[in-house]
Amino acid sequence: MPASASVDASMPDGCAAAMPDDPAGGRFDGLILAGGLSRRMRTPDTPDIDKGLRDWQGQPLVAHVCRFMRGQGVDRIHISANRNTQAYAAHGRVVPDAPDQQDCGPLAGVLAGLRQAQSPWLFVLPVDVVRWPADLLARLAAAARPDHPAYARTLDGPHPLCVLVHRRQQASLQAFVQSGGRQVQAWLRGRQARPVDFAGQDCLVNLNTPQDWGRWAGLTPEPSDAPQGVNAASPTARTN
Repeated sequence: MPASASVDASMPDGCAAAMPDDPAGGRFDGLILAGGLSRRMRTPDTPDIDKGLRDWQGQPLVAHVCRFMRGQGVDRIHISANRNTQAYAAHGRVVPDAPDQQDCGPLAGVLAGLRQAQSPWLFVLPVDVVRWPADLLARLAAAARPDHPAYARTLDGPHPLCVLVHRRQQASLQAFVQSGGRQVQAWLRGRQARPVDFAGQDCLVNLNTPQDWGRWAGLTPEPSDAPQGVNAASPTARTN
């Protein structure tokens, strides 16, 4: 299978009106991935921490992601969570992993979100992202197609869970998970997913560890408006 290349996510002039399955039509559900065990954030003092509910700059992480998604124009927000579901329900509709998939990693959360999505497209973000490109969804939508998800890639590498997926991918993802597949990038490669390059410095920031938390304590929790570059169809573009 040929490797995916970066795409120019800008819309061409004079494009036709959006079709129902065209992401340019602007109908999206959002999914926040908060179903993990936060192992990398644990310390001896916080062995059972639920990262998405931890306060950062006065609000839990999940609230920051919800605010960003609403600002991007998402119609409804789902939250993939397998514990503390009542607390998460204050921020969106909780969608737990299927009982037979609770040890299947984040793809089980994406699959649960696809099952519940009412819009054709599902915009997925991890709960620990605290800075995003201001045009993240717009550019993913310009690149994605029903048979080809689109995900973000920065100078730091790919962000495969910052992704836009069509509901049509549900059957493919279910088959992948049921066959034992767990690697997000392996599934995306199989779907010939399209990476969209964002060149701004620190335009996508995750808080994965206590060290990340300390490093970014003073970060402004707003979308990055740094100029975004696209490396169109580069033969050296990375896809994993």
